[in-house]
Amino acid sequence: MDMQELVRAWSGRDVAVLASTTAQLKQLRRNEDKITGRDVSRVVLRDPLLTLRVLRFAQSKKTSRQPTEITTVEHAVMMHGITSFFREFGAVPALELVLKDDPAALRGALGVISRAHHAAAYARAIAAHRHDIESDEVTIGALLHDLAELLIWCHLPQAAAQIEHLVDNARGLRSAAAQTVILGFSNVDLQLALAQAWNLPALLRRLMDDSHAAQPRVVNVVTAVALARHSAHGWDNAALPDDFRRIEKLLGMNEDQSWRMVRQACLQAASNWQDYGVRPTAAWLPLEPGEGGAVSPQAAGAVAQPDPEALKNTLQQLAAAPPQSESMALAALAMSGLQRGLGLQRLVYAEVDPSGKRVEFRFLFGEGQSDADAKVFSFELGAAHLFGRLMAKMQGLFAGGANRAQLAALLTDGQRSRMGGGDFLAMSIFAGSHPKALVVAYRDPPDTPIPEAMYAPFKAVCLALSQRLAAQRPA
Repeated sequence: MDMQELVRAWSGRDVAVLASTTAQLKQLRRNEDKITGRDVSRVVLRDPLLTLRVLRFAQSKKTSRQPTEITTVEHAVMMHGITSFFREFGAVPALELVLKDDPAALRGALGVISRAHHAAAYARAIAAHRHDIESDEVTIGALLHDLAELLIWCHLPQAAAQIEHLVDNARGLRSAAAQTVILGFSNVDLQLALAQAWNLPALLRRLMDDSHAAQPRVVNVVTAVALARHSAHGWDNAALPDDFRRIEKLLGMNEDQSWRMVRQACLQAASNWQDYGVRPTAAWLPLEPGEGGAVSPQAAGAVAQPDPEALKNTLQQLAAAPPQSESMALAALAMSGLQRGLGLQRLVYAEVDPSGKRVEFRFLFGEGQSDADAKVFSFELGAAHLFGRLMAKMQGLFAGGANRAQLAALLTDGQRSRMGGGDFLAMSIFAGSHPKALVVAYRDPPDTPIPEAMYAPFKAVCLALSQRLAAQRPA
């Protein structure tokens, strides 16, 4: 996928806006003579798509006599007039209608918009405590920070869904690494290229660029965006304590003060949740710091029936993955293909550590990862059990039917217990002549047999991963 081609295609294309935004603008227009630029701005800043359109419009009308760039929506409305605003934006297509035939794309897009709305609320709260006189600028920086991800959901929904699937299942995989292995570039790279093509104000481009994180206002935006992302599915994310510590350092707050500020901003963001139709983060807020357990809004769904096309696509994607792809992202891509292509619910990926002497568990692709996995799927190279023997050379096995009991007897008690005693597939992954990783696949429930015919495609994907990892090794 060529990033510059996407930039050229998307930079010249108008974007749709939320249906709720068009309805609210119609309501405002009925009282056009009585409203102010701030009234219009309040509506626009709930919608990153319309915010983008307004800023692009303002920049396109910029003249040599205009001494400064327009960096807020209210300023843009004041400069060009409310009547001009409604003439330009009074009748724009609704996102819900544009994506009505692709519910998954609409769900993904609305999820990003809801998260952006929360990020904007956190950024505004932090700015208020910093006495930032132009809080709308950091609010817009947070609101538009993940705009590239939103546009990918709108225009490349299959790629967006695959990236989401990798990150959700391969614990510890960075979003940027998943984006690179699927798209060939990161969302950040695409975002900055689009912002340049759209001629967005330099100040806003800087606020949206994490590489300027030494500046307090950029720290505000980066922290707000991270907080929104990490709390999007509950308040148990392991990265949240770091987000709160960053807030406390930036604002000179203690833990209780930072929590109360975030909680208030979260509740304010929740008041507009019906605009997006996405359950707000406030719905599973603990009442006080440390209270309550995680309440995830996502229930584990059944794995789809085997999809041979997904398997074929995975082999093609592994072969075409860019040279800068991280090994963990390549592994997650392979595990995703095995899960969707073969219907294998549990896929263990364990990797040889930098010392070259030990295999360390990395992730369980599928629901149900626990601390037990790190114990039973980590071991010294040369261990006497079945998986240790498997790592002696590149080889695979199918444990099912008549040979399952014999092979299972060579596992440790912990490994047998963790896999439930059912059929399983396993293969060692080598990068050239060097042992690299172990892949183990099994079913849940364990009494569901694995057909022996699955071994050949399982092995094919593992071989493709091995070849791709070999290509990643430094010369």
